[in-house]
Amino acid sequence: MVNLSQASKKEIDVVLNDCGWRQTKQRVTLLKTIFDGSDKHFCVNAIEQTLKDHGSFFSYTTLFENLNTLSDKGYLKRITCDKQYFYDTNTSDHIHVFNEDDNQIYDYSDYKQIHDDLPLPACLELLKEYSLVINLKKKK
Repeated sequence: MVNLSQASKKEIDVVLNDCGWRQTKQRVTLLKTIFDGSDKHFCVNAIEQTLKDHGSFFSYTTLFENLNTLSDKGYLKRITCDKQYFYDTNTSDHIHVFNEDDNQIYDYSDYKQIHDDLPLPACLELLKEYSLVINLKKKK
């Protein structure tokens, strides 16, 4: 996992150059916000709000393009669920659970701990080397 929260200009320049970007205050803020050393899942709207809260503004299109470039370069994993993109800072192959009721995506291992009342098939433990998304939705 990449941690740029306390990175030097040189360390940030490596990522910027790899993405073909010039350095701007906005992009540095974006990189430091996303890559703060913790695994996280987020959608474009959520990271846009976080950036606004830090005083950095991106057009939706620019932000989406930047996130997709980071995904294409292997810094983020892009996950499609329910016709929307989520991004994961953990780029290893692992299982995700998408909970439609709260519109959130979780690592299977974390979801299993949070929702121990929800039985998920034990065979999923065997699939750690695959990229898989389980879509959960309560019946009405």
